[in-house]
Amino acid sequence: MRIYIFIFLVSLFSMVTPSEAVAPKMEQDPLTEILLTLSEVVFSDPFQKEEIEIKKRILETNQAEVRQLRIRIKNSLKQNQITKDNLTSSNEKRETWASDLEQIGNLGGILWKEDRGTIFQWGDWSDFYEDGFSKEKLRLEGQIPSFVYEGGTIYFFIKNPPGSFPIHLAFIGWEATFYAFGDEGSLRYTNDFHLDPSERLGDFRKNFDAIRKKIAGSSLFQVNDLTVFLIPGKPKPIYYVFLFLRFLLVIWTILLFSYIVRMSFSFSKNHLPKDSLPLS
Repeated sequence: MRIYIFIFLVSLFSMVTPSEAVAPKMEQDPLTEILLTLSEVVFSDPFQKEEIEIKKRILETNQAEVRQLRIRIKNSLKQNQITKDNLTSSNEKRETWASDLEQIGNLGGILWKEDRGTIFQWGDWSDFYEDGFSKEKLRLEGQIPSFVYEGGTIYFFIKNPPGSFPIHLAFIGWEATFYAFGDEGSLRYTNDFHLDPSERLGDFRKNFDAIRKKIAGSSLFQVNDLTVFLIPGKPKPIYYVFLFLRFLLVIWTILLFSYIVRMSFSFSKNHLPKDSLPLS
């Protein structure tokens, strides 16, 4: 029986090895995913884990915001009965729809284009044009959210309303500070409310060069159309408590595994029952 337990444990350890290096796209069964997740949570570097979690939360929040904004734009098109013909032929229809779009707080702009040119434009798109002025050449066409409508394509982008604070992503235990700017330059997501919400991407990028020299590990990366600045923080005493628990868990696991191996390969004669004494 003990040898079967040993074989089972060996199979478990083989399952949690980094199989992604061999076949990164292979599907994994639920038990393997649970073991890999548990191994990552327990044994991964806490700062690296925090950076991964920040990227994940920013991406999820951004995708949800884009999805909700796309739904609101489509509802506005339907409620106002917007078509290509009535927009191009009626200035009143254009003004009515523009007034309705202004009620969507986080909508920065809409650009409705087709092969022959621009059908409708609302908002400031100058940050997205290749030359700063042309309505026909979008600099980030493949990254700006869009959807097809009446044979054309409607592009849109998110922008915080003037005077509003960025979305605050605060989670217990986070030590790093991050700032996510949209491609139009506004601050979109952060976990630090001390920064002026009117701060622009270009100005912050200049200050970040000085921050990088002072704080090791500061990094800059892209998440979709967002530019994210990550500044690591100093670990609090609780970090060392959890670090000690992690080492304790590793030592306990090694001792338990060695005990099971020793018991599994012990000679069977050591476990034979002793001869009973003869009855008098």
